[in-house]
Amino acid sequence: MTLIEAVLSTYFDINVLLMATAGLWLFARFLMKRFSFRYAFTSQASLLKFIILAAISLPILFSICVNQALLSESVPINLSDFVVSQYIKGNLHMSPLSLEAVLTARQTLTAEITSLDHPITISILVGMLLCALYMGLRSILTAVKLHTSLQSAYPWRRFGNVYFLVSDMVRVPYSTRTFGKRYIVLPSSMLARSTDLKVAVAHELQHLRQRDVEWEISAALLTPIFFWNPAFHFLKHQIEELRELSCDQQVLRRAGLSARDYCDCLLRVCANRFERPSVFALQIPKVSLVETQSRLLRKKPARLLANRVLCALDCNAKRQSRTTVTIVAALLLSLSGLMAFAIQKPNDWSHDRLMLSTIVNLDRLEQRNSTILGPQF
Repeated sequence: MTLIEAVLSTYFDINVLLMATAGLWLFARFLMKRFSFRYAFTSQASLLKFIILAAISLPILFSICVNQALLSESVPINLSDFVVSQYIKGNLHMSPLSLEAVLTARQTLTAEITSLDHPITISILVGMLLCALYMGLRSILTAVKLHTSLQSAYPWRRFGNVYFLVSDMVRVPYSTRTFGKRYIVLPSSMLARSTDLKVAVAHELQHLRQRDVEWEISAALLTPIFFWNPAFHFLKHQIEELRELSCDQQVLRRAGLSARDYCDCLLRVCANRFERPSVFALQIPKVSLVETQSRLLRKKPARLLANRVLCALDCNAKRQSRTTVTIVAALLLSLSGLMAFAIQKPNDWSHDRLMLSTIVNLDRLEQRNSTILGPQF
């Protein structure tokens, strides 16, 4: 396998695993909402981050091990072998040629991409490359916009490497960072309301503690690579929703704020400021106190705000023990690892695959004979 083929195979594996992870998370979230994990937003966010990291890192790790001859290029048992065995047993009803096309789809697509013989393949690759370059350029422009926004704000206070800035151009408080420095930008109008100021500062400091800004920047860097995959956007927006709910819980527990004052602040900040989605507007990598803009595959800001208010006012939220979280995390990571293992290259010389190859060859021979000889009477 050449380097290009290895990279393409790993890229396909990551995208397939992201889709499988989205399905796994939907099922896990369905179960958690019906048990004690319903309001454990911090634990849910941590679990989702773990399985996303596993979906991206495991195929890369597997590919590195194969290239370093630490593992064989094929695995003894995987999903493809399971499908073949079910077909041989008669539990799967479809034509042999169709089954072979499904099983060899990745190899066929990789060969077409590396050969660059088909005009449609070239057009798709050029289109994806242009989209990736466009989004990469947008990432550079957002970095410039972030720098300009920070430069136009006024320094207020500093605690360690956290810089507090005040801006007349900002309506919603947000936190962000650059190399070695973290920033919390506050609207100048908020300085006149001490309670709102305390809420905003506590909320954004909690985002910094949770490393939410780093996740937002990482997602922005990965978007040009996985922009076409709806599972990536779905998982990204799930993280964004959970981090806000988790942050609300942690602030109400630590900062000594009443739920009513907290919710009043959220409502005042976003009052009459919900914005329509804009496809071409530049979004700087930041984490805001309140999200005011809609985006694709994302819960609308008004619905998310209503959910945050309801969860903040609910007094039945319980903390999860580390043992419970560890067990659930181990289960989800095990399932992610199993899925990553199951989509790898199968053993080409298994008994079932030899039988399938024989059936496919006989089916092709029968079709060829019927074409040459015509219908027999």
